[in-house]
Amino acid sequence: MPYLIYITKWPSHKAGEAAKKAYEQVKKFPPDESLGVDLTPGNAFKGTADGVKTLGITNVAKGKLEDAFIYMTAIMNFYATAIEGFEYSIEVWSTEDEAWSSIGQKPPEPQQ
Repeated sequence: MPYLIYITKWPSHKAGEAAKKAYEQVKKFPPDESLGVDLTPGNAFKGTADGVKTLGITNVAKGKLEDAFIYMTAIMNFYATAIEGFEYSIEVWSTEDEAWSSIGQKPPEPQQ
């Protein structure tokens, strides 16, 4: 199943606001394990000269891509409307098996 990858960014001085919103977000949008497996529980964080960035990756459950995309977009819009300077991107990436399958092949076996 595909990966849903999302990256967020907000100004460093808004970190306190973002933290407060995270508590609200979990209550408003509780985790939905039926949509897939969260490969980065709690997200990965990075401070940069451009602000704070997060990375999240969900391995989407079969047949749940549209639902997972809508769910994640709602969460991103929750933050975007509440935190000035909040930006995000959501991308759909293929797994290795999906990529190989799309060209009618199987991935090579690992060499030992």
